[in-house]
Amino acid sequence: MVRMWFLLLGTFLLVHPVFSNFQDLPIKDEEVRRLQNTDYHGVSMNYNIRRDYPTFENIVDRVALIGDISKANVSAACEKDISLLVSETQLLLAGKNSSFTGTLLSLLDSSGKPGAGILRGNVKWFGLYKTCQSIKTTVDGRKFEGRYNLITFTSSLSPPTVKSCAANTIQIDLCLPKSCLGREVHDVIDVVFEKSFVCKVLALNEESHKANAGTYIVAVIVIAVLALGVLASIYDYFLFKKHKGKAYTKTLWLNCFRSFSLYTNVVEIFNTKGSNKPGNIGPLHCMRFFSMCWVILGHSMSVFAFMSMNPLDVFHMNQHRITEVLTSAFFAVDTFFWQSGLLLSFVWYKKYKQNQRQSMSPLAWTMFYVHRIIRLSPPYYILIAVYTWLYVPFVMPGLPLLQYRAKDPCTSNWWIDFLYLNNVIRYEEQCYLVSWYLSTDLQMYIFAPLILVPFTFGKIYGIAASVLIFAISTGANIFEMFHYYFPPTDYAYATMDHRMKVPYSLYTALVYDAPWIRCQIYIVGMLTGFFLQSYKKLKIPWVVQVIGWVGTAAIAYGCIFTLKSWINGDVLPLGWATVYSAASKPLWGVALSWIVITCYYGYGSFINSFMSWSIWVPLGRLTYSAYLVHIMVVLYLAGQNQQPFVFSDFFQMLTLFIIPSIVCAYLFAIIWSSAFEFAFGKLETVLIGSLLGKPGPVPVRPRATTLDPPIASEPPNSPVNYEKRPSVAAEMKHPRSRRGTKASAHLEANGLRSRAGSRLEIHPEAPPRRVYPELHGHEQHNVVDGRVTDIVSGTDNGHIETLRIKKINEETIRF
Repeated sequence: MVRMWFLLLGTFLLVHPVFSNFQDLPIKDEEVRRLQNTDYHGVSMNYNIRRDYPTFENIVDRVALIGDISKANVSAACEKDISLLVSETQLLLAGKNSSFTGTLLSLLDSSGKPGAGILRGNVKWFGLYKTCQSIKTTVDGRKFEGRYNLITFTSSLSPPTVKSCAANTIQIDLCLPKSCLGREVHDVIDVVFEKSFVCKVLALNEESHKANAGTYIVAVIVIAVLALGVLASIYDYFLFKKHKGKAYTKTLWLNCFRSFSLYTNVVEIFNTKGSNKPGNIGPLHCMRFFSMCWVILGHSMSVFAFMSMNPLDVFHMNQHRITEVLTSAFFAVDTFFWQSGLLLSFVWYKKYKQNQRQSMSPLAWTMFYVHRIIRLSPPYYILIAVYTWLYVPFVMPGLPLLQYRAKDPCTSNWWIDFLYLNNVIRYEEQCYLVSWYLSTDLQMYIFAPLILVPFTFGKIYGIAASVLIFAISTGANIFEMFHYYFPPTDYAYATMDHRMKVPYSLYTALVYDAPWIRCQIYIVGMLTGFFLQSYKKLKIPWVVQVIGWVGTAAIAYGCIFTLKSWINGDVLPLGWATVYSAASKPLWGVALSWIVITCYYGYGSFINSFMSWSIWVPLGRLTYSAYLVHIMVVLYLAGQNQQPFVFSDFFQMLTLFIIPSIVCAYLFAIIWSSAFEFAFGKLETVLIGSLLGKPGPVPVRPRATTLDPPIASEPPNSPVNYEKRPSVAAEMKHPRSRRGTKASAHLEANGLRSRAGSRLEIHPEAPPRRVYPELHGHEQHNVVDGRVTDIVSGTDNGHIETLRIKKINEETIRF
């Protein structure tokens, strides 16, 4: 019966080239190649296949048949335990029991066996890891324990070679005596089967994972930061309000201490007041959240497919056009690149307009790079350290479905990630799956002044520099496509051009991870940021709006839904592949730019209302930390299962695994963001402010982000309190702000004018003033005899405009 099953399997696969049609989101290259290249014909043609596979029963039967295993290079303890298995099995078959019978059945029951789903790609026969590891008993006064072993052998049972072991393999998990090491199990199988067909034997937990110096250092850092966070939270919640007016609360050491407050940081993450004030780019938080969900969806689907017993059924979804949304998840990363370029130019050009000399000073350019590295590195470095010295050695060994990995690249390549060079150095063995993005993004950021600086000489120079760099990038993309015959996009499981002779990893290094290629959409984002800063008002005729939205929809459809035939096995002509590779990503950026521009200038209608909804603000703020931690979360949720998933349909996978992965990733991101991202961002602001001679209170948020400071609510008839109104100056300057128009009218009625981008200071003819600094460092005012006598609006340009008046009362400036 078994022979007939495998014969039918091989016959079906010979007449139906299924592997060229089942593709999916990125798993691991070697695993998909194994699925695609497994020699099922050789499997089906093996005579008496049931007795030729190294199952638990077959090994015991073969040992009993040859009588002893003295020819195998095994220890005395291992030989004795295997002999015990043979004798107890014979006793059991004779209908007799012993005190060891229960242990024998547990060993047999927790070992893997050929099962259902072989036709659908089930060539990994898992056992019960935790059951095996829990086997402990005493036999004749000595300990007997079980150990989980992963046996990988050639599917055709032919001698193992580099080629056959890289693709044509089957894995079976066996629970054998702990006294037998992996190499001893390998020798026993070779001896009892009288031939060599085993590629490797991985005996789990053969060497205990001991803490090293890295483990202790990382543990101390993490515990110290979390302890500071808890202590600072207690201080902020119970003591700070009572001691707020005391001098020590403004000292440097206390501000540094309060930067780590988990309580305050979490409150600020979820604070949405002021998020939709004029001048903000409302849709960005929504774009961030849904792009992050798209990324997690792609990675969780890949892990689900790899850890399922019927992965070919997962690949089968690609026959439907709608599933191209899933296979095009890489556009989420392009969205992040586009946003990075947009925010860089938007923020930098704004500061440049306020103070040109300061923005072009050596100190400003030094801080341009220092701030970026400090902003990104603490949460990223700590994550790589935790993954390398805590997660891999102490968490992964307890995840049964992840035991196929003998060694993680992070153990030797972590330092490359710290240098942000993992997309260049040892790119075939990158540490941590998603870290390449940070390296590529930082490398593009480093060269961003090549576009920023020309804009300071005039728009024509900036546009010319952008077009030149864009053209060079596009030319490099076209050259690489025609020289190497690369695929149109990063999808290793579609049909490649037969002329492509280089390994697929070279495509990853030269195209997908390459900053000189990915800078196309980055430049589109930068140009969009300059555009938003250059035009405070924009009138878009309705005809242009219709054309723009139709064009945006067409671009989105073309980018996502035009590769169905290639994904499902057809060969894509090199010309079309080149056009898609060179044009899809910048066009995607153009579509995103249209959405942002229309929403920013008030033409987004219900789209703007939805995308600027304040509910997206906290989720958008958590995106960076969610991106960092989601791989660990996805691997943990999948790996803790003892048996592989069984795929039924997309809805089952969505509810069972994808949505829980997204939710858990964001929950974990709350802790990571408040403890490491926000905390070190605030610490940087405090320390750099102190070094530059500008000490002040703890900032509400890290600088140079899209996070907005909280704005306290005020009763409508209460006197104006500028200490709680940091956004008044911004609202006064914005062209669409009614409040700003009314405020300006009140000031002009009293002989005051405020130039855009300037600091306004009013010196009345009054007694010496008392200064009440605003908590967040945005504004400060003086009170003389109960009257507001001056206003200082905090800006970055350093200009001060002084006007002398007799007095101004509260009613004059109430808005």
